[in-house]
Amino acid sequence: MTPAPVDPLPADPASANPAFVNPRLEALARTFREPVSGPTYRPVTRVLAATLVAGLLVWGGAGLVADLRMPLDWTRIGASAMVAIALLWPMPSLLFGRTVIDATGIRQPGWYGREAKWIQVQRIRYVPMPLSPRLIISIGLGRARVFYSGDPQLDSAFREVVRLLSAPIEELR
Repeated sequence: MTPAPVDPLPADPASANPAFVNPRLEALARTFREPVSGPTYRPVTRVLAATLVAGLLVWGGAGLVADLRMPLDWTRIGASAMVAIALLWPMPSLLFGRTVIDATGIRQPGWYGREAKWIQVQRIRYVPMPLSPRLIISIGLGRARVFYSGDPQLDSAFREVVRLLSAPIEELR
């Protein structure tokens, strides 16, 4: 006796049962059909950070040059090199970082890339800071992920994401 064939699950659960449709995710997919992208930090923030790091490197270099009159101390040179690396390490993502919002989520590629899918978001908050507004997203357990905006277009996209994920479902249908 041959068992009856079992229908495979559909690739898209919403096509089989409209009860699976999440109106918030649909609204986000409609709104961000075209990705919104912009710099992670505002120009003022980038110039301020670059100036501060350059000043610290010059100050540290002047101290290292002054130490050359003393006998060679590899500990001091090694410590100075580690401080220089620590100061320069985040600079590429700070100066050239981008934030991308699309239909599936938000990402900030870089040394410590951040990503959040809309389907995973449990709590979300927009914080309008003067130098770099941020979107704080909590995904279950663990630390919240913070995404930065350096562009007015990204600021409005952040506010729209918060509105769509916080709105009552009846408003989105």
